[in-house]
Formats: sequence, C-alpha cells, structure tokens
Amino acid sequence: MASWVAVSFGALDVHDHVLGAGEYRYLVAPVRPGVPVMLSGDGAAIWERLVRGPLRAEDLDAEELVVVEEMEAMGIASRDFDDEARVREVNAPWLSSPIHELVYAILGRVADQSGVELVFIKGPTLHAQGLRTREHSGDVDCWVAPGSDVRFARAMQSWGWRPAFSAFTGTGVLHSLTLRAPEWGCAVDVHGWFPGMTMSHQDAFEQVQRSSESRMFAGYLGKTPDRAMHAVISALHDVRPSGGHGPSEHHIDRAAETLSMAGESVTDIAVQTGAEFALRGALSHAFPDHPIDYNRARVPPDWSWRMQSTMPRTYLAALRSLPFRERGRALFRILWPTPESLLAGPTAQESGATSVRELRVRRATRGFREMMTVLRRRRR
Repeated sequence: MASWVAVSFGALDVHDHVLGAGEYRYLVAPVRPGVPVMLSGDGAAIWERLVRGPLRAEDLDAEELVVVEEMEAMGIASRDFDDEARVREVNAPWLSSPIHELVYAILGRVADQSGVELVFIKGPTLHAQGLRTREHSGDVDCWVAPGSDVRFARAMQSWGWRPAFSAFTGTGVLHSLTLRAPEWGCAVDVHGWFPGMTMSHQDAFEQVQRSSESRMFAGYLGKTPDRAMHAVISALHDVRPSGGHGPSEHHIDRAAETLSMAGESVTDIAVQTGAEFALRGALSHAFPDHPIDYNRARVPPDWSWRMQSTMPRTYLAALRSLPFRERGRALFRILWPTPESLLAGPTAQESGATSVRELRVRRATRGFREMMTVLRRRRR
C-alpha cells in the first residue's frame, strides 16, 4: 500500500502574512522547476497531514487520494520517506517578503543538487545581525565557489532565471553574474568573488565559508557570513568606485558605521582578505586609534576600470586587465554579443525590445554616441 510524505524546495506558513490574506495557509516551492503553490482549505489540511506523515493510502478517502496523487505530480509530495527535500516542519516567514525567502531556499537546493558551494551574502541577514536598519532587499545575493557561477546560472535557468551574460563573463573582470526572472519579481546576483579584496578568489571564498553561520530560509538551512565578516563585505559594497568616482563621504561614513558596529575584529579580517586599501577611509573613521600599515596595502585589480568615467574607457581598461590570451574573445563579444546576452542585457531592460536585430542596432548606436563624446572631450 502506497504512503506519502510532504516534500518541497522551500515552504512557508503565510496564513498570518498579508500574502496569505487570511485565506491561504502554505506557500510551497515544488522539488522540480515550477511556480510556487499556494495551498488553502482542504488542500492545505491534507498537505499538513503529509508534513506530519507518512500518510497511507488506506487513511485517505477517494477524493483525498486524488488530491495527494495530484500533489505528487506537482512535486510537493513523495513516496520516498528519505527524500532530502522532505518537509517535517513549516514556519512563518522571517523575511518581510515570503517570495524572496522562498528564492533563498530554491537557490540553496539547486546549488546542493549541482554540487555548488554557496554562501548567502548581504540582504536581510545584515538587518538580522544588527548591521543595517533596512530589512528588505529587492534582489538576492549569493557567493559561490570561484569558477562555478556560470554552471550555477545554467542550473537556475529551468526555474525561470535568465543569466545576463556579458563579454566579460567567465573572466576575472566581473565579480558577479545577474540572473533575472520578472515573474518572480526578484533578481539574483551570483558572486564569484567580492570587489575590494585582493586575497585570491579561492582563499577569500574559503575564509567566508569558515566564518559562516547557519540561517534558515523557508525550511532550507543555508550559510551566511558571521557578523564581522559580513560587516567587511557590506562596507566594501559601500565604498567601491562607480562611474569614474571614488566613494563619497556619505558612503565612507556609512561603511565606517557598519564596521564600528561589528567591532575591532573587522580590522584583522580586512588585512587578511587584502581589503585594507579599499576600506582605509572607513577603517580610519571607525577605529582611529587602531594602527594599520596602509603602505603595504594592494590596490584591487578592478579599481582601474571602475575609475573610468565613460563606457569605452571602462571596456578598454577592463580588456587591459585580462591575460593577453583572453582579450581577443572578450573584444569580439563586446562588438558582437551573443543573442542570449543581448536579450538579458541592459539595452533590452531599458528599451523593452525583444528583437535581436533591433537590440544590436540600439547598442551600436549608443556605443557610437559614447565614443563620439569621448573624442569631443579629447579635442577640448
């Protein structure tokens, strides 16, 4: 006689949340690619019995048996009692957005399935650790083992997230790969390293892993950096250059505040990860009496192209930072992006265009205008 248990890639009790509106009880992500399921009424009651299960076929009437078999087909019930995705308890969301919390869980499950090591960074965890006042983040950030970002992005495609590949994807230029899924209302930034750290990418990731702590997201136990390491990551995010400009005093002060809240141990982490150059202003403000030898600090490699004021100059500086053997491929992809890259890139996001040909024309036109602007500035 068949028996079933509840399974999911993430599940939340949303009855008391505005998302449930007092009508729906459970928000459940299936164990295979698909949209989340909202359960209410008899369906929620049966799934709750599966959570407490196993639930035997002989304990079900004919209508209930049909419902359980439908749940099995949907990917939220299983006959395998030892399924890694088995649900034994369902909690209320701790994030203000249950959908975002579900995304964390799905990312973690897909990473586990794909053999990708992953640590969740930034976002609501910073609020939970008392490092920032804002709780919600519009996107989800994770840090994966160096070299596994593209493989992980491919694994997430079946769940609806489209990777925004660029000419520099797979090189040492870009620190993250953005995945977009408008229907989820939540983008994902997959980091392969973190700007501002001059320690090797592999060593930095291993240090973040060693200092990580466990945190539950929609039933999935994931890793997040501990408070001190997270303060350094958050501060680095605040002070990285953009559009040819270094950090403003406001951003330096905000980074200093974050570092000071975490305590002086962050100075050791900054030195160990090679982040003292990027954080020297914030560290000096936060800990004026703590000596750090900034003369030995190394400039992060990506600072050269981040300090460029125009896109053509940014591309040129980024190309120069690459090993010679990688420059030809990157240059070709700058001039002639793949259709996949165009459709997921900023030109498509800004214009809403879906024709590859139209996107190529728009992108070439914008590039020409930016190049002419640079030439005119040089003539002055």
